[in-house]
Amino acid sequence: MRLESVNVGKIQIQPWRSGTPSGLHKHPVDGLIEVGMMGLAGDEQADTKNHGGADKAVFVMPMGNYARFNINRPFGFLGENLTISGVDETQISVGDHLQIGSVLLEVTQPRSPCWKLGEQAISLDSWDSASEFLNVYSDSGRVGFYCRVLQEGGVQKGHTLDWRPMNAEQAGGLFSIHDLYLARYYHRTEAHWSLLKKVVSHPALSVAWQTAIQTLLDNRK
Repeated sequence: MRLESVNVGKIQIQPWRSGTPSGLHKHPVDGLIEVGMMGLAGDEQADTKNHGGADKAVFVMPMGNYARFNINRPFGFLGENLTISGVDETQISVGDHLQIGSVLLEVTQPRSPCWKLGEQAISLDSWDSASEFLNVYSDSGRVGFYCRVLQEGGVQKGHTLDWRPMNAEQAGGLFSIHDLYLARYYHRTEAHWSLLKKVVSHPALSVAWQTAIQTLLDNRK
């Protein structure tokens, strides 16, 4: 398991909807990059209501998703800060710890893709529309994940990723990013609802996802 790329981006005005400020597009950077409690040095978010903050300080994407979604662009195109290899959303669970360089991360939630990612994707030849890409991306459950920073420090491309799965007994079960995402956004089966009932009180789950899941559960009663 390895850190394949470190990516940051500045806020830019994109042509979407007659001009939209966005920090979605990241680009790879070399050398040691400092990671603080609110994210990577040099990285910016335009929509601070939905992006950034302690629970979503660092966005991580398994590198296999670039081939999965036919994306022939440098890492960072999907908006991730860290591109990793050797593990993916079907294996990573909420509460897992990732040690990369001197930085210790805790997995908090899946990504919730927004319309801007679809607009970004239609610059590729592989997709005919933003909605087509977003539907395929969302249905896959391979959406990447956010982390909070437990220990600040520095990371750089090539660092080994030390994955430390959460203790299932302490957490009341293991809730993979893949399964959790599909349960929250589709909740088609009783197994989905059972997962949501268990994960809502998970100590590592982000406040935003705790709130959203509790609302789903309350509305089902």
